[in-house]
Amino acid sequence: MKRLLVLALLLAGTAHAQTIEGFWQDSARRILFDRAASASYEYGRWTLLDPQQTYPSAKQIRKSGKGFELIDLLYDDEEGIKVVRADDNSIEFIRTSTFTGCSMHHKCALEASQLLCSLENVCRDGVDWRGEERYVRRANCERDGRRQAQGIPVKCR
Repeated sequence: MKRLLVLALLLAGTAHAQTIEGFWQDSARRILFDRAASASYEYGRWTLLDPQQTYPSAKQIRKSGKGFELIDLLYDDEEGIKVVRADDNSIEFIRTSTFTGCSMHHKCALEASQLLCSLENVCRDGVDWRGEERYVRRANCERDGRRQAQGIPVKCR
């Protein structure tokens, strides 16, 4: 009986690891376009991020009665989230700032053990910024404090 329970837990963990469900923390990013960048700016280089950063772009994706929902732990009610499309392997969502009116469009898909997202920030004057982010799965992420200028502090394990 114990062996069956252990096997069931292992299979459940394996199935979960093959979907977008769970906690994700940004691990690398690169800029592909920035309207405000200087002429000497170098595009396309991946920048690795500290896994212990105070303000990670941490997200929780979970199944709900409507399909999937996404919680961006870095932001609160000042940023609205709308899931456009999602399945077990990908999610598209838009994060809109109530202050600026700018919207960050995310298209994310599982690639091996990472979630790769392409991002495009659109403001009144058109596309302001484009880039990509890599996310790694975390066992848990939770908010650790109140909103600051950089967002809400988050701890991921």
